[in-house]
Amino acid sequence: MSSQYIRPITNNSPSVQNPFARDSKLLFSKIANISHLVESLNSAVEDLGALNVPQIDEQFDFYHEVERFEINLLQSALRISGGSQVKAAKLLKLNPTTLNAKLKLFGLNTK
Repeated sequence: MSSQYIRPITNNSPSVQNPFARDSKLLFSKIANISHLVESLNSAVEDLGALNVPQIDEQFDFYHEVERFEINLLQSALRISGGSQVKAAKLLKLNPTTLNAKLKLFGLNTK
């Protein structure tokens, strides 16, 4: 075989270039989207666990159940908003000061 047909492979050769180099922004964007999707799915699974309806019998406490429901709403809104109380308050259509007071009342730390 003649050496004229053998081409040395260098780092500048198109056959050796990283196939993701020119698409790295797209790749990082897709990874970020997948991460966000996984977070959303985890939140949805946690929310499903919070939906168990208590049995109404002699042990049932209406005010306790309303409080439990309210706490779940607050936690879900904070999770969806990435921990931002201002965004969580907007989701719940509450004043941020009201949300903060409720978090303190229920002892929910957001940090």
